[in-house]
Amino acid sequence: MTAGRQIAAEQGPIGYALAEVTRAHRAEMQRRMAELGLHLGQELLIVDLHHNPGTTQADLVQRMGIEQPTVAKAITRMERAGFVERAADPGDRRVTRLRLTGRGEAVVGAVVAAWAQVESRASAGLGDADAARLIRLLHTVRDNLT
Repeated sequence: MTAGRQIAAEQGPIGYALAEVTRAHRAEMQRRMAELGLHLGQELLIVDLHHNPGTTQADLVQRMGIEQPTVAKAITRMERAGFVERAADPGDRRVTRLRLTGRGEAVVGAVVAAWAQVESRASAGLGDADAARLIRLLHTVRDNLT
């Protein structure tokens, strides 16, 4: 461990542990999403669009709580990759609607399965009570910081 990491771990053991867990979880999710042809974070958009077909980008931004430029860039990438398509609203040509393509719909199940598999792997060895307590504790940490 580098001196910087050692000092960080000593001065902020909870934050350091959270960072390590976050890094490991992110790496596993990135690997699984890459297998599906997605960039990490796009899976959230895929599942949201599956449940809200024909949504607008503005509605997506509001629902997801993600910055508009981030959503715009992701949607453009996903459109180029063949996961999403844009269509003019038949009632108002100024409005663009977003829908999953066949390729997008085809990965929804795999995305949801990946979430469940990573959850199972991450919580291996934790009983139901421990998992529930961990979730409560993590929510407390989040609430303390927001």
